[in-house]
Amino acid sequence: MMYYASWLFLVVISVAVSLVAFLWGLRSGQFSDQERARYLPLGDDVLSGAVVAAPARKRRIQTAGLLFLVVICLSALIAAVALSLYHR
Repeated sequence: MMYYASWLFLVVISVAVSLVAFLWGLRSGQFSDQERARYLPLGDDVLSGAVVAAPARKRRIQTAGLLFLVVICLSALIAAVALSLYHR
């Protein structure tokens, strides 16, 4: 029973992190411009001047948020593996 609990813990943490990442994408406008996405494979000549760089502060906040998500995912994975090894 405890063996399954550790993997269930991993699944719950993974779903929670995925939900947080999806909500972050919604709030930051990642899905707001769907028309532009269809032209991305065509190359830079079609999109010249369309890409605007994010301000440095916003990029730092986004980078910190993504690093936080990576740390949470790795710690959940380590915890699940440690729990499964501990309960053998």
